[in-house]
Amino acid sequence: MPKLIGLRKEAAEIYNSISNPIERRTLGDFFKGLDFLVVLSALCASAYGLALVYSATHKELTEGKFITSDVRSMLVSVMLGIAIALVVSNIDYEIISKLWPFIAAGCAGLMIFTFFFGVAPPSRPDAKSWLNLKIFYFQPSELLKVGFIISFSYHLDIVRDKINDIKTIIGLLVHIAVPVGLVLMTGDAGSALIFLIMFIGMLFFARVHWGYFVAGICAIIVGFVVAWRVGIISGLQRQRIVALFYPDQFQDVMYQQEHGMIAIGSGGLFGKGYLKGDMTQAVAGGVPENQNDMVLTVAGEELGFIGALAVILLLGIIVLKVLRTATSARDNVGYLMCSGIAVMLFAQMLVNIGMELSLLPCIGITLPLFSAGGSSSLCIYLALGLYFSIHRFSQAPKETLFYTR
Repeated sequence: MPKLIGLRKEAAEIYNSISNPIERRTLGDFFKGLDFLVVLSALCASAYGLALVYSATHKELTEGKFITSDVRSMLVSVMLGIAIALVVSNIDYEIISKLWPFIAAGCAGLMIFTFFFGVAPPSRPDAKSWLNLKIFYFQPSELLKVGFIISFSYHLDIVRDKINDIKTIIGLLVHIAVPVGLVLMTGDAGSALIFLIMFIGMLFFARVHWGYFVAGICAIIVGFVVAWRVGIISGLQRQRIVALFYPDQFQDVMYQQEHGMIAIGSGGLFGKGYLKGDMTQAVAGGVPENQNDMVLTVAGEELGFIGALAVILLLGIIVLKVLRTATSARDNVGYLMCSGIAVMLFAQMLVNIGMELSLLPCIGITLPLFSAGGSSSLCIYLALGLYFSIHRFSQAPKETLFYTR
């Protein structure tokens, strides 16, 4: 009888904690368990990015206006992204991972919708891979990256005991072929490259045998040669690759990158001063798209080597901290999701900086949290919200969290 009474009391306590979760938790619990180093780094990066975008575009301001459309769209996307990240951080990532079929279907559906209703912004007339939301242009491929991280992490987890079986590898190849095919159909070769890097990186963290990587590299080389020979890689894409080796023969193609390198080099150690860059502020003869893909040139010219280094350090802190959290995630899915987020950020950072330094062809990849573009910042904060969920649900007891299950 005493045991029965004790069980009834325990049941009553559980019922009360479930039926009145909000009354038992304060607003401070909403933020409990966040990785505040990453939060601070991301906010600093966004503030820094807004300052750089303002510098690159303020010459376009007309009388009576205080900010340009690029700054406004970036500001809106950052604020919305922060709110979404906080909400997602309070949802157990285990629930999110199990919703992968709906997430994957939604992302794929949005990409298919883009085939018919996509538009090309003035800066990228060759790729109709954006949706005009009036406030800013939204690129569904950015959302697809986050969806891929979720679905591929779950896929890797359910096959982890047979990760090196050839049938498993074939299934994983089919998985990556879907998003790569979708983005290529919209003319976005840059995003396809990021997906491939994410795929390889996540396989590495899933501990796939090194022999598959060797075979994959050989296959990529053969595929590239065949694509080059039969003309799949042609026109401007081919010129951008050849121009890296023969810049004097393709001055028009290399104009953006060469001027970008001149701007970065002219800044010296401390730069020419904010809003005082000769090429940054030039109406003609400056660096094209320096508010977007070439935003590092603004930091390099106006704030010097120190300013450019600060950009890399802020992103580096986020990537390294996400990887560190991966090692302490409570399960394999959390580990793989963190790994995927870190690889995504590192891949975009690597390709963008390599592009701006003329080490890689110019393929239109933004610098995370720094480049203008609403969809990029919004979806990166969505990915960070997923990371915060993994961090808080892996580090703190559930009863101390303001969470949704």
